[in-house]
Amino acid sequence: MIWGFIATMLVLILLRAPIAVALGVPALGWLFLNDISLGISTQRMYGMLNNSVLLAVPMFLLAGRLMNLLGVTERIFDFAMALVGHIRGGLGHVVVITSMIFSAMSGSAAADSVGVGTITVKAARTRGYDPEFAAAITLSASTLAPVIPPSIIMIIYGATANVSIGRMFIGGIVPGLIFAAILLIAVSLIAYRRQYPLAGNFSLQRLWHTFRSAFLVLMTPVIIIGGIFFGIFTPTEAATAAVLYVLLLGLWYRTLTWKAVYREFVTTGSTVGVLMLVVAISGLDAWIFTREQLPLLFMDGVSGLVSEPWAVALVLLAVILVLGMFMDATPIILMVAPVMMPMVNAAGLDPIHFGVLFCMTCVLGLITPPVGIALYGVAMVSRLPMERVFWATIPFFLALVAGLIVIVFFPSIVTFAPTALMGN
Repeated sequence: MIWGFIATMLVLILLRAPIAVALGVPALGWLFLNDISLGISTQRMYGMLNNSVLLAVPMFLLAGRLMNLLGVTERIFDFAMALVGHIRGGLGHVVVITSMIFSAMSGSAAADSVGVGTITVKAARTRGYDPEFAAAITLSASTLAPVIPPSIIMIIYGATANVSIGRMFIGGIVPGLIFAAILLIAVSLIAYRRQYPLAGNFSLQRLWHTFRSAFLVLMTPVIIIGGIFFGIFTPTEAATAAVLYVLLLGLWYRTLTWKAVYREFVTTGSTVGVLMLVVAISGLDAWIFTREQLPLLFMDGVSGLVSEPWAVALVLLAVILVLGMFMDATPIILMVAPVMMPMVNAAGLDPIHFGVLFCMTCVLGLITPPVGIALYGVAMVSRLPMERVFWATIPFFLALVAGLIVIVFFPSIVTFAPTALMGN
């Protein structure tokens, strides 16, 4: 029965049915065939949403949209250009630095790819770069958003897998910096190979001017992460603080119009409504998986192949990566995390370490066809065919996969900071 359930779900996903339909229709069919009251569906859906942690999701989504609306991204871009724009391949370095800073404020790869991509691809054409190169590095750098805290998918994962979100936030900082360093190295190698032009000399005066202009913006991640670390507010409260701070920035920079803000509130509300419907339905799916003992079946199947913790982690991450080619990160987390967590615990893997790896692997799926949301976003703003953008992204994609494998074998990269700062 459970295999028919899973097969129906995968067929609906491949047919591009709405994800809520793909998750919900097989669940209702399972309840009907097992002669179980449909009333259980409302109980499980409500129980899934009855989690205060999920309140952070709409707030961080709203913060990311408001930053694009209020011109915050341009100030970050100008500062990054003054900092590293003078070296060969400087535009690529600027994109990575800009995305890294923007990631620490929005937590959304889609917001990052569109917000940064709108600026960078235009700048590439005026500076003699291949537009495909600019689109590719923009797409690759958008993977930093769900890794460097705050991260929307880390919030969803923490709520689903019952893992400390604060620890995952802190644990994602070093891997996020490693991902950024990998991208910077890849940009340098490609830039020297293609002999991209230099963009003038470094100017300390220009750096100081752009730093002053972007100082208040750069304080956003300090407020968010610092507030969580020092116990001033929870991750949920930090999301609300981020929205309020961005609105204050809009008033200070005089870029705020209440009509535009209202439009962003409405758009965010509709987006969150769809997202929470998927989250709610996944609660019913998770209950069915547990009732059918799918976690135990999955554990038995994988344990028969491998036994070492690192091997278990690689097998599970490979499954996630394949799913990421066809699904968004959120439904992957909601469907797979409840099934995998018993195996993670049985294999002796650190739940924070695996949780960060899980989110990083989901992110790589966002930049791959056929269902990469960030890939579609960058292709749209760059006005390039999706295929050309993806082929240009392959060197960066392989470099990020290599970095992910390194982190699998060295768990302390993730676990050291949470343990040192927050204790065992």
